[in-house]
Amino acid sequence: MDTFQPAVRLIALCAALLSLQTLSPVVYSLPDDRSQPIYIQSDIAERDERRGLTVYTGDVEIDQGSLHISADQVRIRTKDDEVSQIIATGSPARMHQQPEPDKEPVYARGGTITYDVDKEILTLVGDASVVQDGTTVKGERITYFIREQRVKALSGDTNEGRQRVQMVIPPRRENTDAADPINNGAEDGE
Repeated sequence: MDTFQPAVRLIALCAALLSLQTLSPVVYSLPDDRSQPIYIQSDIAERDERRGLTVYTGDVEIDQGSLHISADQVRIRTKDDEVSQIIATGSPARMHQQPEPDKEPVYARGGTITYDVDKEILTLVGDASVVQDGTTVKGERITYFIREQRVKALSGDTNEGRQRVQMVIPPRRENTDAADPINNGAEDGE
């Protein structure tokens, strides 16, 4: 198994999360999420039709099914009545979603989370991290190139020195049923 495959799937899910399940061919969400209404709450909402920009500011909360995004500000750019870019900023901006009914939620965070719909690129910047099923990717900048299914994590510089990219891949889970005769159908005396 490719050791980076869990990270690629993890970042792909984040791209699907930011697309609000309507913008990208990448599908990593509960089946019902796409058919759910999108709820947006904020202190201020402003739409500029000429510029194709909607800005939600102040304790922004976006929910659609199991998808949840929270940020200080979310900017949604449109081009020809289609969403072209979503930018969530915060201290940090956060999002999570359950990809499948039997899977743990995916959690992502960064100072800025940007999804470029046309280029199909998801970028998390500023103490960025993505976590799912024990797999963690951390760096100053995490970029996922959706079409190429390629992840690039970059380190950054801090006052304490160079911050390195961190990745944690948990050990593979063993099939415990095979080792457990009680739950494996074996009867007493066999």
